[in-house]
Amino acid sequence: MLEKLKPKHAVVIAPESILLVLGILLGGYFLYSIRAIVALVLLSFILMVALRPVVLFLQNKVRLSPLVSIFTTYVVIIIVCILLAIVLLPPLISQGYGLIREVEVPGLDLHFENYSFTLTDISNIADRLSGSAATLFSIVNSTFSSILMFFTLIVLSMYMMLGRQKLYMKFYWITRNVDTIVTIRGLIDDIEEQLGGWVRGQLILMFVIGIANFIVLSLLGVPYALALALVAGALEILPNLGPTLAAVPSVVVAYVSGGPVLAIAVLVGVIIIQQVENNILVPKIMSDNANVNPLASIIIILIGLTLGGVVGALLCIPIYIIIRALYSTFVLSQHVQHDNLNVDKT
Repeated sequence: MLEKLKPKHAVVIAPESILLVLGILLGGYFLYSIRAIVALVLLSFILMVALRPVVLFLQNKVRLSPLVSIFTTYVVIIIVCILLAIVLLPPLISQGYGLIREVEVPGLDLHFENYSFTLTDISNIADRLSGSAATLFSIVNSTFSSILMFFTLIVLSMYMMLGRQKLYMKFYWITRNVDTIVTIRGLIDDIEEQLGGWVRGQLILMFVIGIANFIVLSLLGVPYALALALVAGALEILPNLGPTLAAVPSVVVAYVSGGPVLAIAVLVGVIIIQQVENNILVPKIMSDNANVNPLASIIIILIGLTLGGVVGALLCIPIYIIIRALYSTFVLSQHVQHDNLNVDKT
């Protein structure tokens, strides 16, 4: 009777398996500990794949050298960013805080009623903050950190761009198998194509929708059109849900400032923009790019927002695209090859 209760097969765990699990756990903990650096590197990679078509255009069409093409591309990007900040930042800040006062958030009027946030008010703001050394230090430190982070992002992506052609050769440190190296090279190309296409497509949609909202709101005479258009462009990152959420503040401001007729006109304009986007822009822009399912995008962004805040929400879709490419290359392709092998045997 006791012999029947004894297990017939003993479970043996190989030491290599234990070491592998421990290595994965320690690696995960290490990556979590340096998550800020990982996020910066990933952002640099995203910037690199988004700008690489421009660099290749300058190399192939304008006949510039690789180094000059990369340098020219990044200089133009930096100049455009600085010009946009100079032109748009003062009215955007002014309209943004005006919009906050318009919706009557409790307590904010007491803090911002004396601020118009134009270029001439910078000295007044400095005078009000001069009494608090800690506040000034915090602002200076935050500003310096942001500037340093921006230039670090530029430098990292430039180095990635310079070494892009031979990036796959770095994996010779891991394996000497030629087939594996070829597979990794194809994986890098696939990630660049999908991720770069998605980033460029999203940026185009955000820009077009922001401009369209600004034109419609300005023509209808809705106040704070620039701030509302920026909200609409930023929320374009959320497919389907974003445009709907962006329509709410526009309609509310239109109703408060101009009554129900203006609110209905704004709602009609927003609906027209959404229909043009869904039926013309999205199929045209995203057809050749890594189009992610809208429902999956919303869920992934919510997960990223919960786990990593704003940075997590920005990086979650690129991480999903990279994981999808890894799965397609190393898991799905193996299953396809195995199935084809079985068919050949039969």
